[in-house]
Amino acid sequence: MSDLKKLGMLNREGMRACNEGRPGDALFQLTQADSLARAMNSPLHEAKVRNNMALVYQMSGKYEEARVSFRIAAGRAVEGGGEDNVLHRLIMRNLDSLTVLAKGRAA
Repeated sequence: MSDLKKLGMLNREGMRACNEGRPGDALFQLTQADSLARAMNSPLHEAKVRNNMALVYQMSGKYEEARVSFRIAAGRAVEGGGEDNVLHRLIMRNLDSLTVLAKGRAA
């Protein structure tokens, strides 16, 4: 199996685990996908995986970990696709939503 197919499989399996309420399994799969994306020197794939990791952290109530992952994802998206690409805008919307959610929980 090619590295790209393996990365896609790990990413999909990670998000499936998240949707099934298994955040630990999700993060395990996504961490493997992130390592593979970094080894492939693929910043856009890393950005996508990091965004998904952040969503898992957010759904688990781990807001600081989510914030860090969203910021890393945003940086990698810019590195791979330039400022304000579609993936970067999505990640920034997710980060904005997290900020609103975290403020609401703190109130």
